[in-house]
Amino acid sequence: MTALPDFSQAVQACGSGQFQMALRESLVAFLGADRSGVLQYSRYSVPHYLLSDHVPDEEVELYMAGAYRFDPFFRHWREQGSAGVLHLSDLRKTEGRIGENAQDYVLRFQPQTGMADEIALLCSKIGGAVDNYFFMRDTPFHQDELRTLQGLFPTIRALHDLNQRLILNALGESQFLESGFPDFECFAIDDSNGKESYVSNTWQQLVGQSIALSDAVKLARQDQPGDPRVVGNVHVISEHLGADFPPAPNGRITFVVQRPMASSSLVLSEVVEHLFCDRLTQREVSICHLALRGFPSASIAQQLGIAVGTVKNHRKSIYRKLDITTERELFLLLLNSIGAQE
Repeated sequence: MTALPDFSQAVQACGSGQFQMALRESLVAFLGADRSGVLQYSRYSVPHYLLSDHVPDEEVELYMAGAYRFDPFFRHWREQGSAGVLHLSDLRKTEGRIGENAQDYVLRFQPQTGMADEIALLCSKIGGAVDNYFFMRDTPFHQDELRTLQGLFPTIRALHDLNQRLILNALGESQFLESGFPDFECFAIDDSNGKESYVSNTWQQLVGQSIALSDAVKLARQDQPGDPRVVGNVHVISEHLGADFPPAPNGRITFVVQRPMASSSLVLSEVVEHLFCDRLTQREVSICHLALRGFPSASIAQQLGIAVGTVKNHRKSIYRKLDITTERELFLLLLNSIGAQE
C-alpha cells in the first residue's frame, strides 16, 4: 500500500503566509522530489516564482527572460483553464500545440535541469491566477504516485481554498499577512453593495495618484470578472467573491498589477522560422530548429537525410551569419528576440 502525504503542517499553516511552503514540503517528502517550488501563473501578467527549492538562479533567469512562453504547463492552463494534476509525460501525448510544446520542452529545457520528470499541481486562486506546485525528480514518477495525487487533489484544493478564505478574513480585520495572492501588495475588497471594506496600504498610495488609473479601477469594478483594464504598463483585474468568502460575501476583489503583461505561448518551430528566415537558408533554419530542440548533429543528419559533416558545415555557416560561436548563444539569441517583441 502506498504511503500518503502528511498534510498536518499544511493544515496548521492554513491562513498564514507559511501555507504554501508547508503544502509544498509535504508533497516533496511524499514524492522524493529533487527540485520543487510554487510558480504563480496569471492570465494577464508574466508568471513568477513564489517559492523555489534547489532551482538554480540561472534557470529562474532563463525562464523569466522568455522561456516561460514554451512552458507546456503554462500553455495548458492558459488554453484549457483547468486545474488539477498534470504529468509531463501525459502532456507529451496530447494532440496539437500543447503536445508539441511539451516535446520541445523535454528536448530543449529538461536536459539543462538534469531532471528526468516533472509533475504540476495547479490550484486556482482569486485574481485570475493559479498556483503551480511543481516537483522534479532525476528518476521518472510512477503511475501509483500519480494516481495517489489525483485522488488527493480534491483535498489539496480544499486546503488551498480554505487558506484563501482565512487570509481574506484576517485581512478584513486589518491584519497584515503574506497571503501569496496575485500581486498582493495592491488590492481592494468591496462588499456586495460596492462599498470598500478593505484596501491595502499600497492601494491607497498608488490608485489615487493617477486619474487614468482611478478611472480604470472604476470601470474594472463594473466589468465582467476577468476583463483586465490596461493603463500603460499597469493593468487592473476585478473578480467576484463567492458567498463563502469573507470578509465580503458576494463582493469583489480588485487588483492593480504592476508586472508586465504575459505574452502568448509559443511554438518553437514558428519562432525559429520567423526569426531566422531572412538571414538563413531554409536548410539552415531547419537545422536551427532541430538544434534548439536539443538534437545533436548525428541525429539532425539522420532526420534530414544528409551527412553529419554537412550538418557541421551548416552549423559553422549559421554561427558566422548570426555572429555567435555556441548553441547556447543561439538559444539566448532566440530568447532575446522574444523579449524584444514583448
